[in-house]
Parts: sequence; C-alpha cells; structure tokens
Amino acid sequence: MKKDRVVTGLLITIVYVAVFLLAMYVHPIFFDIFILLIAVCGVYEMSKAISNVLSEPIFVLNLIQVGVGFAAFWFTQYFYKSASLGMSAYFLSIVLMVIVTLIVTACSKTYVKGNAMSTIFTMMYPSAILMFSVGINYFMYPDLGVIDVAASMPFRNAGIALMFVVPAFTDMFAYQIGSRLKGKKLCPTISPNKTISGAIGGLFGGIVGAGVICLFTFFAEHFGVNLFGLKMLTDDWLTTILNFVALGLVGSVFDQIGDLVASFIKRRANIKDYSNLLPGHGGILDRVDGFLFCGVFYYIYFAVMILIVL
Repeated sequence: MKKDRVVTGLLITIVYVAVFLLAMYVHPIFFDIFILLIAVCGVYEMSKAISNVLSEPIFVLNLIQVGVGFAAFWFTQYFYKSASLGMSAYFLSIVLMVIVTLIVTACSKTYVKGNAMSTIFTMMYPSAILMFSVGINYFMYPDLGVIDVAASMPFRNAGIALMFVVPAFTDMFAYQIGSRLKGKKLCPTISPNKTISGAIGGLFGGIVGAGVICLFTFFAEHFGVNLFGLKMLTDDWLTTILNFVALGLVGSVFDQIGDLVASFIKRRANIKDYSNLLPGHGGILDRVDGFLFCGVFYYIYFAVMILIVL
C-alpha cells in the first residue's frame, strides 16, 4: 500500500510538472485540457458519492454541462480575447443548464426534485469551481490581441504556479507538524485526524510555498534564470513580497477549507475515498480538493489586482 502511494505520488508529480511546463512554454490549452479531464472525472466521482445520501444526479446532464460550459468559455475567450468574458459565458451556460435540468425533471416520469437538486449541486461542485482555475489561465494582455503564453500577464503564470505549489506545501507541512505535535483536534466530526497544530503548520507551509515562487521570481528578474515565466507582481519588491505572503497564507486557508468540504461530503456519503483510481491516494477529487478552492481565491485576488493595475 505504501509502495503504491509513493509510485502514484511520483506519477502525479510528473503529470503536474508536465502540464505546468506545457502551459508555460507551449500553449495555455494544455492547462485547459488538464482541468477538463479533472472536471469529467470529478463530476463522475461526485455523482457516485452523493448518490449514497441524495437522489442520483442526472449524469448525462452533468457531462453536457461540462462540455457546453467549456465550449462557451473557449469560444468567447478566443474570439473576444478578454480576461473576463469567458467566465461570463461559462456561468451563463450554467444558468442555461440549470433551467434545462429543471425542465427535464418536471417533464420526466423517472426523475424527481431530488435528482434535479443533486444534479445542480454537481454542476457547482466540482465543475463550476474548477472553471476559476481556467480563468486564471487567460489573464492575458488584451491589447496584444492573442491567446498565447507570450501575452501572459505576470498574474497568470504566478497564479498557476501557486495553485500547484501552495496546496502541496500546505498538505506537507500540515501532515509533518500535525503528526509530531498532535494536540487538539481541528474538526473531529468532519476529519478526526486533523489537528489545530497541523492547520497552523499548513498555514506556514502555504507561506513557504508562495515564498518558493517568489524566490524563483527573484532569480528570473535578477539573474535571468526564468524556469517558469515568472515576473514581479508589482513595480517594487516590497509589495511583490507582501502579495506573495498574502497569497500563500490565504491560499493555504482556502486549501484547508477545500479539504474539509471534501471530507464532510465523504463522511456524509459514508465513503473513505471518492474512488480508487489513484492507488494509495483515492480518487481525483481526493487529490484536488484544496486545488479547487485555491483557484477561486487566486482568480478573485488577481482579478482585483488587474482592475487596480489596468
């Protein structure tokens, strides 16, 4: 079991690095495909999980929502090249699919109100939450008129890097510190293994993770060693460092909230993992539960920064 966990963890790391480098140096579409695959797998896993406690979601409608939502985002983004219109189109498609779900349920002799509610829930979590991560991938300079890594704002590359690194450091520090210091439980009714000391350690880990990205940014600016296409977030180092500290600290909070939300759903569904797709690690949602919520926070954070800068 431990060997399976190590091997799977190594493969997950390789996939993460490959997706990150392809998105940084080749084309943003590679990150989109990665998120799309997570969305499809996540919708399947969530549908199976909540079927244990609620009426079964209408899975085909969930799949259609993922396809229609991503298509609406990409079409709008590529033709109008805006940092926000793609997200607007996506959530418009969500409204449309909610209406379709309600109509299908009302006209069906098979489905009931409970099926509609669980279907809509699955559209929101994980599908809609994942789209914020894709939104970060399209923080481009609109005046350049292209969708390409060369048109990326500094927030785009930093945001993607933080989404991979901050949750990883948060989980690593939370486990190492929590398992050593132990102490009072954080939320024993939701996740009995999590401790307050581990949560505090996770916050420190989030700051360290963001500090690593900040350090790579420093190397890029001062020594020309730019492995990840990183740039300063602001015009001076003091505010750039302060932004990274905030991004690491609050990002860690969102990562841990995402972990607790996923644990709460699993506990209610009476399951240990969302699936056994990843030996030793559970399912896709077990690996990206914190990633989901970090994407929401980073999108909002950098969207506000863009409004301030532009």
